[in-house]
Amino acid sequence: MAVLLAGCAGREADRAPAPADLVFLGGGVYTVDPGRVRAEAVAVRGGRITAVGSDAEVRAWIGPLTEVVSLEGRMLLPGFHDAHIHPVTAGLDRLECPLSELASVEAILDAVRDCLAAGRLRGDWLVGSGWDVSLFPDGNAPRAPLDALAPRTPVVLHDANGHAVWVNGAALERAGVDARTPDPEAGVIERDPDTGEPSGTLRETAAALVTRRVPAPTPAQWALAGRLAVETLHRVGVTSGLDARVDEAILAAYRTLSDRGELDLHVVGCIDYGSGFDASHDAVEALLARRGDYRRSDVDPDCVKLFVDGVLEGETAALLDPYEGRPGYRGEPNFDESSLRALVRRFDAEGLQLHLHAIGDAAVRSALDALEAAREANGPPARRPAIAHLQLVHPDDVGRFAALGVVADFQPVWAWPDEYVTGLNLPVIGEARLRWMYPIGGVARSGARLAMGTDWNVSPPDALPGIEVSVLRRDPSGSVAGVLNPEQAIDLATAIEAYTRGGATLMHREDETGSIAVGMRADLVVLERDLFDVPPERISEVRVLRTLVAGRTVFRVP
Repeated sequence: MAVLLAGCAGREADRAPAPADLVFLGGGVYTVDPGRVRAEAVAVRGGRITAVGSDAEVRAWIGPLTEVVSLEGRMLLPGFHDAHIHPVTAGLDRLECPLSELASVEAILDAVRDCLAAGRLRGDWLVGSGWDVSLFPDGNAPRAPLDALAPRTPVVLHDANGHAVWVNGAALERAGVDARTPDPEAGVIERDPDTGEPSGTLRETAAALVTRRVPAPTPAQWALAGRLAVETLHRVGVTSGLDARVDEAILAAYRTLSDRGELDLHVVGCIDYGSGFDASHDAVEALLARRGDYRRSDVDPDCVKLFVDGVLEGETAALLDPYEGRPGYRGEPNFDESSLRALVRRFDAEGLQLHLHAIGDAAVRSALDALEAAREANGPPARRPAIAHLQLVHPDDVGRFAALGVVADFQPVWAWPDEYVTGLNLPVIGEARLRWMYPIGGVARSGARLAMGTDWNVSPPDALPGIEVSVLRRDPSGSVAGVLNPEQAIDLATAIEAYTRGGATLMHREDETGSIAVGMRADLVVLERDLFDVPPERISEVRVLRTLVAGRTVFRVP
């Protein structure tokens, strides 16, 4: 009966507990608590979990005003803690011209046409996001169809990965980019092979040649974008997230929502330091120095983001061995080794959490080397540094995450043989290195700490498809055949923990949330079915029925 009477002492333990606000009965409680993985019932009072146990034990907490929920084959989990996400940016996408999940070039152009007709402009620019680079040969989107739709209105469309833009002639003209414009360092202007004129796609740092000309959203637009994002995350059971790329405008939006009492989401914001090729870091350094202005009980700005490399699709990821068909070319790391080590050592010493983007095997190794050097200089890391994405990891480096105390932050929904992997990545890295892609299983077996995220707005914000792919390593929609490196699959329990307690641990909140135990915050999600009772290939179809943040329902299916 100890669990039933948590919080009582002495003779008070003989009394009935004060009634709960909410009680879940009927089994299906998966706690992600090592002390008690399964339970039948949970009681919540004052935003905290007050009892976890059997139906008979927890019924003692029911009073006349207690809401009683019968799970009846449903599943109660800790809320999802997305370890790599871009909520406010995703919300802004929805306010402008959203292009995510459009499956053809024709559908994208139709959407652009509709946005132009509706006048969904930022200033006099059309801004859109989410187009799929795999829809174009070599990922190069041509300007001609955009020129036909908008001969005078500048158009800039960010790709789904956030590493390229598709632009029309009017945007290039506004930016002064033409055949004489050289490629910036660590950037690529795709060109017409005959004339040298920009053909419509700008990669990495070259994108800024145009995007810096686009008017900034207003503070009110940023705040509205954040509110839309929070509502979307609640619908898929997310109760906290690590925003992997914030600037002053995004932190201001979080602060506004927090001060209004509208955030309902705990956020770790990683201030974007960019790469070693950025012209100046003065503004970022100033923001880091006064990040405390944005700190709130639900906003933690003590994190910094570094881009160690780019992406395989644009051949800007840093590789240990050359790209196929490009002798001697290994991509361009965004920092030289000494600069990266100096920054990582400095930020670690200042108590900032390091969040490192690394796609290629050379970038992953450089990130690990820098974190190892920081550990040698500063001692074991207190702020739990993480390396995100980890698309290509050399086998020699798989065991280093556990040894160095580095969190492996995977986006598992990408770990299946989609058109990116087979059509864009395989030709440039070859079959042998393809076997190193997304080594989730190997890293987990090494004893490293796992966290998982969706990278929304790159991918949808729902954790369940990622959990399914973690277990099966194949297309969660069932549309594409094949399995990617099945030996790197993990079991369902490990995947659930990575999306719940793993994310909470990365965000330094495992004593507060991320599992279902007495005294924890009641950040909870109710699923329509128990994931352990459904076929693995159906996990992604399971719906979120209810989301609670600190015991308060923020989403419920009618």
